[in-house]
Amino acid sequence: MIQSSVTAEQLFQLRNGLVLRGSKVEVASLKEGFGAAAAGESHVRPIWLIDDGLRRIYLHGKGMADGDPVDIGDLERPMELWQPTPLGGKVVAGLGNAIGISPFNEFGRRVLTVRGPEGPVQIIQGITELNSRYAKLVALKGKPSLSWDMRVATSSIDSSTLEKIFDRRIDATDLNSRLEVVRFYINAERYDDAKKMLRRIIKDFPDEKDLTPQLVTLTEKQGDQLLTEAKSRAAVGQYHLAKGILKSFPLDVVGRIKRLQVEDALAELTEQENQANSLVANLKQQISQLPPAQATALDGIVTEIEAGLGADTLSRMSDYIRLGLSDGLPIDSRVALGIAGWLLGSGSGEQNLSVTIALLKVRELVIKYLQESDAGRRLAILEELKSLEGALPEYIDRMLPLLQPVLDWEEYSKDEKIEGMYRVEFPGGSYVIQLPPEYNSLREYPCVIALHESRSSPDRQIDWWCGEYREDLSMRLGHAARNGFIVVAPEWSRKDQVLYEYTPKEHERVLRALRHAMRRCSINSDQVFIAGHGEGATAAWDISLAHPDLWAGMVSISGSPSKTVPHYEPNSRYMPMYLVMGELDQSKADGAIIDDYMSFNHDAMVVMYRGNGRSYFYDEIQRIFEWMRLPSHNRRNIPLDIETATIRTGDQFFWWLELIDLKEGVPVDPILWEQAERIRAGKISASIGVDNQIRLKSGPADRFRILLRPQEGIDLNQEVVVRYGTASPKRFSFDGELQTMLEDVRQRADRKRAIWMTADIP
Repeated sequence: MIQSSVTAEQLFQLRNGLVLRGSKVEVASLKEGFGAAAAGESHVRPIWLIDDGLRRIYLHGKGMADGDPVDIGDLERPMELWQPTPLGGKVVAGLGNAIGISPFNEFGRRVLTVRGPEGPVQIIQGITELNSRYAKLVALKGKPSLSWDMRVATSSIDSSTLEKIFDRRIDATDLNSRLEVVRFYINAERYDDAKKMLRRIIKDFPDEKDLTPQLVTLTEKQGDQLLTEAKSRAAVGQYHLAKGILKSFPLDVVGRIKRLQVEDALAELTEQENQANSLVANLKQQISQLPPAQATALDGIVTEIEAGLGADTLSRMSDYIRLGLSDGLPIDSRVALGIAGWLLGSGSGEQNLSVTIALLKVRELVIKYLQESDAGRRLAILEELKSLEGALPEYIDRMLPLLQPVLDWEEYSKDEKIEGMYRVEFPGGSYVIQLPPEYNSLREYPCVIALHESRSSPDRQIDWWCGEYREDLSMRLGHAARNGFIVVAPEWSRKDQVLYEYTPKEHERVLRALRHAMRRCSINSDQVFIAGHGEGATAAWDISLAHPDLWAGMVSISGSPSKTVPHYEPNSRYMPMYLVMGELDQSKADGAIIDDYMSFNHDAMVVMYRGNGRSYFYDEIQRIFEWMRLPSHNRRNIPLDIETATIRTGDQFFWWLELIDLKEGVPVDPILWEQAERIRAGKISASIGVDNQIRLKSGPADRFRILLRPQEGIDLNQEVVVRYGTASPKRFSFDGELQTMLEDVRQRADRKRAIWMTADIP
């Protein structure tokens, strides 16, 4: 028999754009553990615990919440299933790694095998409560007798299993109970399952005439899902797939409004193609009216624009779209707007055709420089650039982000079966990369740097993020593919390595893999997230805080950091953090470490799965992508004020400030951490003030390097003044040379934040 109960919940809008649902408890601190009750004697309880039944989410309420919670009026009624539960038993306080899970049977029971101190332990679990979001599992009668409440996402239970459970538990003659199942499927947005159950009910209860129209409603909801999927695919650059969904849409079984929505979505995609074709035709016609020498000089770029102009690149041509047909401008000025837009992007406003033609040669030489490994040849390219009219830093800086990747994959192993997957080995590292469907090198893509668990492999990370390859469909269907992310999985550890060791060498393996990939595919350097599982999550946690200037955010799944991480709390203020762990994972992150992130100036969220131990937590992946796709989760702007810490050789670069050499006694060798006599991070404080004034307030180094580009507070057309200690201020001026910029991009592969000039202090 199935019974129902109701619990009250609220909606919470966060400042970063995320919306959470659950019931709230206020907690004073996490230092004593992740309890559900209010902790400590303090009257100030800034930490909110939001319990949605499946997870407990911790965040700083005043810092993260935007407005007051909203009560939910229409509550879902969970289903309750009877199971033979013990009257008492040992409370499970910690859980070993799961090494085997059987499927659920028709009674809603399964066998979970976990690693125990004396070998594998088998525990029979049964579902006692089920709603559209989660299933509550308890340990059933047996030996050992356990008191254990575990939650799993309902989405992890397949349709055939749910059908078996409902068929076994529900009285087929009870119409209301069967309709309760239909409502369950609707709440879970499993509309195909709802229709299947509803058809069976209509067959068994033919006199219930009001049920048949509900099939139409469910079909409309399926249509909404398809339309949303098509729009989502188009938004991430998968236009052919979006068109395929729209063209195969079952228009004959949905209402008129839905048909119009589908037609509008398809027309919008077609309109972008038509607009691109029209722009190219106009540009060609205008070029034909130019003097032959100018027209000939533009042959190559017109062919390039014709091949590449589309939905991903139309924004470059905004000036030409606005003024390209204006009779108020000469033909050569209109052509210049179009070509310059393609080279420099929207808003360039360049109307001098001779400059624009010169920019074609400038771009060619810039690409050659970035491709060239010989230092002597690079110097020769610089000399050639000096003679060109358009070889100015401001032009090249705008040009760089729009370049296609300057190197290719030809020398690396392409997976013969899986489109867009490469296995890469290079001096100093290796990685596996998966590009999303319909990858276009002219489009910028967000990226996940995914670090594997110890004694695991990069391939498992690719499968987790991108989904396993489906041979029947010749593609992956995972969330990275659906959200248009590139996934790079570096080999960060030695083959026999059990624990992350916090060494600069591990950092280098990851950073070299990222830079190697950025030279060969179109990764948006403002949307690179670092993530990992287990020891890979610990590595991601440490690497993100050591280099906060690189990342849009960090995702840790079952990470357990120590050593450097508690000392890098100042660095964490620049880093959005999404931390996932199991409530019963005995090696989960220390509450004292996380307590530091529960403050007003952090964007940090802890997701604790109820009753779970260490796991890969695939149930969380959809919400992780929702979090990563928030507009607020781009790499933060270059800050005016730097307040960071370092305690390790290699952690010496922070945006516009580099510590050339750390003072003796500051860096601690991570391998000898326990033997160190003194462990105290060196604090770094520097700021950009008014009138191009930079002040180095403190830092554990005797020599510094300032690295600048046009940014907030800095005008490179004016003198830059650097003040440090009691010494006389140092004054620097940008001389317009290009080597610093091009060499920085060649080495770091970041084409969006090229360094224009450097200055050493003292």
